[in-house]
Amino acid sequence: MTKVDILRRHGRGLVAIMLTSILLFTGLPPSAIGHAEAAGKTTLIIGMIEAIDSLNPLIGVNDNAYIFYGLIYDYLMAVDEDKNIKPNLATSWYIVPDELPYGSVWQYNLTKNAVWHDGEPFDADDVIFTIDYQIGANYDSMWAYQPYTRFMNHTDRIDQYTVRIHFNDLTGHAAPCPFGDALMMPILPKHIWTDITPYDAGFSYANYHPIGTGPFMCTEKTKSEFISGEQLILLRNPNYHGEAEYGKKVQFDRLIIKTYLEPAAMLIDIEKGSVDLAGFNAPNYRNLMDWLERNPTDKIGHYAGPSTTAYSNDVLVSMYKDASPNATNPLRFDPAVRQAMAHAINKEYIRDSIFAGYADLGSTIIPATYGDYFWQPGPDEIYDFNITKANQILDAAGYAWNSEHTKRYAGAGNAYAAVGKQLKFTFTAEQELIEDRDTVSYLMEEWANIGIEIDPDFVNTAMWNTVVYGGVYDLATTYWSGDPDPNYLLFIQSKWAIGGWSENWYSNPDYDANFSASEQAINHAERKGYIFNCSKISYRDAAFITTVYGYGCYAWRNDTFSGWGDWGDHPARSLSSYWSANDLYFDLVPLKRQGGGITTYVLIGLGVAIAAAVIVVLMLRKRGDKEEEVRLP
Repeated sequence: MTKVDILRRHGRGLVAIMLTSILLFTGLPPSAIGHAEAAGKTTLIIGMIEAIDSLNPLIGVNDNAYIFYGLIYDYLMAVDEDKNIKPNLATSWYIVPDELPYGSVWQYNLTKNAVWHDGEPFDADDVIFTIDYQIGANYDSMWAYQPYTRFMNHTDRIDQYTVRIHFNDLTGHAAPCPFGDALMMPILPKHIWTDITPYDAGFSYANYHPIGTGPFMCTEKTKSEFISGEQLILLRNPNYHGEAEYGKKVQFDRLIIKTYLEPAAMLIDIEKGSVDLAGFNAPNYRNLMDWLERNPTDKIGHYAGPSTTAYSNDVLVSMYKDASPNATNPLRFDPAVRQAMAHAINKEYIRDSIFAGYADLGSTIIPATYGDYFWQPGPDEIYDFNITKANQILDAAGYAWNSEHTKRYAGAGNAYAAVGKQLKFTFTAEQELIEDRDTVSYLMEEWANIGIEIDPDFVNTAMWNTVVYGGVYDLATTYWSGDPDPNYLLFIQSKWAIGGWSENWYSNPDYDANFSASEQAINHAERKGYIFNCSKISYRDAAFITTVYGYGCYAWRNDTFSGWGDWGDHPARSLSSYWSANDLYFDLVPLKRQGGGITTYVLIGLGVAIAAAVIVVLMLRKRGDKEEEVRLP
């Protein structure tokens, strides 16, 4: 609660006057007042720019939604602070050695300590339901975790706390699975979801009161809070299995997710202490760094670096072939056009000017966070920033300049459009994402140098989803985050993702063959070769152009919590590490405020406030007497 809020209420009674006095006479930080108002409850407040798009983990798509899911739901396994796989609902797992082909059947031994938030016990039936719910005849409706479920054939219930999953290849035959130890899917309560049809679950079910086994729980107010879009209040799960199983316990009472329409407002709140932890975009993180230079003693910790979720910023070229030529420009199908576009992108400018330096130069959708799975183009393969080369490519492909040398048109014999078709494309971007808007504006100017005209189309997130996942567009900006195993990101550029996760409707037989092989290769070196081939093919085709790997940019208050840890050395402590059971939440310890803690601080302030209140009341009475005197005849 801010001073302004309290001052607005000062005429409503003595209590309001006392609160005003606490602020005016004790200088209590606004965040401490927020904690005090929770009736002694300790609260972690997290600030987010982009609103959670759905409470349903089978529908939501943005990163903040996945952060929410990881707080409420548990996965079979999680990741530790170094992004190594660690147990969660599954306490251990292994490849069943006598099942052939080797690696096609994995066994998962489950915790006996987990309870759903509504008190129902968790067991193998919930895991089996979650998987069977999303495979087979339900697969097309349940698109959210298709990079995993595509490779699941069926499940076996060994006993109440033991499950086996049988994996298959992309043709449905039993096959080894190299990521059976990294199944990043929330496990759902069978007793709640069993009456919801797969189609409703995948497209419309609101899930206004999510029930999980995770460390935090929703409340009866979650629906109204979500609809209002301002904040979500979560409570610590007192029955969290992590304490009994792994010695992991949340040490504060509540977690509030606060959503900001304006990033600048969140910046102000982290500076004044109204928010404990926040994830920023690059421009506002730069503003925070500037503020800290002017306020070097402030108790704000911060980190900016490669995201643990393999975050990338990308340009999409729609390869959807069923769109009307009147609605889109078919010249985007010409590899020469896409290659020229790729050569006419100054990624260093995007990194330094649009992302304020908080990014790495991009190449493919599989970034360096995947270690030796990361492929980089060589000198003869790279799309370097080269306007001359881009123009040479378009010249060779027969695209002629107009007389003013400002626009290009298809020449005779063009395989993609009639002669005279202009190189002009609509470029769709989410208006809420500053970096995406700025990227489109930059490319509009840059590509004019190679005769390509851009018609920017800035839309809200809902419209962006409709346009992009419908395929009826020319170009678009996007961002992607991945899971600990590269399977997820590799899947979205394969033909099997079309109609689901695919945003550009891309398909290449060589890519698909290598992707299929990578999903059966248990040997690391062999799998690495297939993944490298996928990266090379996708990069060459330039239907998915990664511009930069935008950093995760975070700030936190060192005067409200300890236990933040070193995010540079241990990047999976970050806010975006959303695969359940994030070590950060178990290590955070609420700090006592000056004067012996929040309670003591408030009591001291309260004593001052009472005295101040008495003075104020007397003044009001005095004023009343004066007014009364004036009114008397």
